Amino acid sequence: NLVVNGTLTTTAGGTLDMSTYTLTGTLGTVTNAGTIKTSCTTNPPLASGKNWGAAGTVEYAVTAGGQYVPAGTFYNLKLDNTSNSNTAVGAIVVNGTLTSNGGASGTLDMSTYTLTGSLASVSNAGTISTSVPTATSATPIPTGKTWGGTINYAATTAQTVMAGTYNNLTLSGAGAKALQTGTTTQANLTLSGTATTTAVEGLTVPGIFTIGSGTTFSAGTFTHNIAGNWQNS
Repeated sequence: NLVVNGTLTTTAGGTLDMSTYTLTGTLGTVTNAGTIKTSCTTNPPLASGKNWGAAGTVEYAVTAGGQYVPAGTFYNLKLDNTSNSNTAVGAIVVNGTLTSNGGASGTLDMSTYTLTGSLASVSNAGTISTSVPTATSATPIPTGKTWGGTINYAATTAQTVMAGTYNNLTLSGAGAKALQTGTTTQANLTLSGTATTTAVEGLTVPGIFTIGSGTTFSAGTFTHNIAGNWQNS
């Protein structure tokens, strides 16, 4: 394990590979122009509440998942899990690129913590799940972004669905999922659990629109265009 109580500096093109060891300490300043890579499954593997620099990448490298992402401010955050979940254990700020490219079976579970930041770009091939209720924050993830993969709003109480462009959008768990004007999907829209939602504009779903047993979709007076199948179970 490595403890740093002063300044941690990495250079462009360089990698600090922590392997399965923790990186802790007061870390008064982090100047990260390269990559800090962790394969540690300890909770947390890195010091919590730190700013990991205005450049560079922090990479969670276990392809089987099972890693914990502590509260912190990241420039580029990269998740390599091709299966299972990496779980946030604090609010995460990303001001560069968020990469979750492990594949369709890999998940970043934000739990009840917010994902914020400028998020200059998002590269998501798996699932990003958020269970932040509206009572905690009406902004569980940034608004106006383009999200690849699947975004799952999974809270068991009322939740705000942010405006943006989604590939697959899933509304699960329970409670009312409040759609916002400017919410579009590029593939599938799925309701599961006992989630309910009400249209605030006409929806266009290029893929499959699934309304699961126990869920409710209130269409209002809008016209909805479903290019794929409409599945009401």
